[in-house]
Amino acid sequence: MAIKCAFFDFDGVLRNWDYDMDGLEENYGISLEAFREVAFAPENVEPAIRGEISDQEWRVNVGRILSARFPDRDVKAASDFWTSRTGELVPEVLEIIRACKNNVSVGLMTNATSRLNRDLDSLGIADLFDVVVNASEVESIKPEPAIYQRALELANIEAHEAFFTDDKAANVVAAEKLGYVGHAFQSPELLKAALVKIGVL
Repeated sequence: MAIKCAFFDFDGVLRNWDYDMDGLEENYGISLEAFREVAFAPENVEPAIRGEISDQEWRVNVGRILSARFPDRDVKAASDFWTSRTGELVPEVLEIIRACKNNVSVGLMTNATSRLNRDLDSLGIADLFDVVVNASEVESIKPEPAIYQRALELANIEAHEAFFTDDKAANVVAAEKLGYVGHAFQSPELLKAALVKIGVL
C-alpha cells in the first residue's frame, strides 16, 4: 500500500547547529563540547524530553552544573546565549519536505522539549507539518515503541503507510520493527532518492 504520511526527525535531519553556536567559547570561555556534554547527558536531558520537567527547568539545571564546573566564567551569559539560539534549517531537506507535502501528509517526530513549538515558530515552519509528535508531549521517546504508535494514531494511518527518517539508526530500526518504511538519514540527496524509490516524490 502507498505511503500516506512521511515523518521526519528534527535535529540532525531538518535542523543543524553547526554554525548557530559560533562565538560561545570565544565570548564566554566555555566550549560547545562542554555545553553538550552537560546538556545532553541522559540524566539531564531525558526528564525534559519525557515531559517530566520544562525546557526552562532543564536549562536552569544545565546552568547550575556548568556554574559548578566553571566557577570563574560567566555561565549565566553563556547560558543566555545558548538559550537564544534556535539552530538553522537545512534548506535542501526543507525543500524535500515541501515537495513531499504536495503528495502525502508530512509529520515531525522528535525527542524535543517543551520549547519545540516556539522553535518551529521562530524558524518559520510552524505550519509546515500536518502532524507534530513531540516526545515531551506524548511522554515517550524514540526509540520506544509508544512514540511511533502515537504518531500513527495522530496521522490516522497504519504502520505500513508511514515513512520515517532519522539520523540515528537505532530510531529508524525501531520504526521498521513496527512496520514503518525507514531510512537512516545521511544526506539530503540520499533521502530524496529513498523517497523517489517508494513513490512519495
